Amino acid sequence: MRYLHPVQAHERFLASGTYRFSKNGEPLAKSESWAMHARPDGERFVRVDADARGAEGKSILAEALYDTDNTIVRFDIRYENDRFEGGIKTLRATYQRASERLQIGYSMNGDERTYTEVALPADAIIDIPMLVFRGGTIRALAERSNGDIYVYVPMFEYAQLCPGVLRQVISPVERLGDDTVFLGNRAIAASSFRYRDKAVTYWIDQHDLIVKRLNSFKQQEIAVEISNYAAPPN
Repeated sequence: MRYLHPVQAHERFLASGTYRFSKNGEPLAKSESWAMHARPDGERFVRVDADARGAEGKSILAEALYDTDNTIVRFDIRYENDRFEGGIKTLRATYQRASERLQIGYSMNGDERTYTEVALPADAIIDIPMLVFRGGTIRALAERSNGDIYVYVPMFEYAQLCPGVLRQVISPVERLGDDTVFLGNRAIAASSFRYRDKAVTYWIDQHDLIVKRLNSFKQQEIAVEISNYAAPPN
């Protein structure tokens, strides 16, 4: 697994895993590996290596810091994709949550670093588009099904949307119920959630980690399953 910064001596291992992708039953040359560690102050650090260089030319290394309230307070990204003609080829970005502001510094395609701020309501959800972060987001969207929700989505690929978009939405997610996901001989208790357009279903365990995702679109089925999963302690 690649990383932006190595694990420090004071960090305590919590969990790790790798997401594997397939299309119509055939494996895809992409994966998303991650590891979670606790700091002595109770905060959590998550490192991610999303490697799709063999499939799409895309590489993402990310780090996120969660505070003791399980809120993302900092997020760092290094994005590269030499094949994306007309899009972002390199991006270095840092997102820092401060009170009701999101402070962002980023450098795109080798340009000078740019700084900006976004007004971010205290109850806004930061929806980082990587699987290890999305379990908590999906559960929160389902729980807040009444009324509007502010969602900020960091954008890594499209220059016109970089560094991200803040939207006010009605929850697009519904909770279906309890289920069991089998990974080989291992049974994992999970809750199932579905987007209201019925295209994507997620199975999320008690630690808010996605263990399976199924996307049916235009007679194609794209599946993601977790592997090598070392779960956090209860």
